[in-house]
Amino acid sequence: MKRLAGFTLMELIICIMTIAVLTAIALPSFNDFFKRYKNKVKQRELFELLILMRNRALNEKRSFTLCPKKRLANECSSDWSDGALLFADENGNGKLDSEDQIIRYLGQTEKGASLSWNAFNNKGFLIYKPTGTTPSQSGNFSFCPESGEAEYGWIIILNAIGRPYYAKDKDGNNIVENGSGVELTCQ
Repeated sequence: MKRLAGFTLMELIICIMTIAVLTAIALPSFNDFFKRYKNKVKQRELFELLILMRNRALNEKRSFTLCPKKRLANECSSDWSDGALLFADENGNGKLDSEDQIIRYLGQTEKGASLSWNAFNNKGFLIYKPTGTTPSQSGNFSFCPESGEAEYGWIIILNAIGRPYYAKDKDGNNIVENGSGVELTCQ
């Protein structure tokens, strides 16, 4: 009698069990990686927008403004979570006027996440002057994910001359600190 090639039932059960155990071990790590990656993509998008904004202000010798975008309209609002508008601000007033040209959009955050801008002058927008600096607007953008877990959030800091940089976790607890050393808090 000729033996047919294939797996026995026992071999198949052992193979399935091995795959199940490996999946159970890898899944939490993969979920953590995915959460961090998804939030870092938004951080990188905003960071690159700030670099673009500063470079264009310097190169074109014009003012550029970044303001929170009103949902479903090309107008400035107060909620950064709905996205943002980057525009050439011809009169430097921080408002989107009819003669101002929209350069780029920052997409909205995922539902339930929050993005905020905190600066020393408490204006609801960010402006770069033709010198590539901000008028007393050093501060930071803070992002908290929908889950409210601060370890998955991030901060982008603008220093006194307008250069953006990523906040770091200086104490090793997986939560970044702003320029003053205060940890990100999410509700």
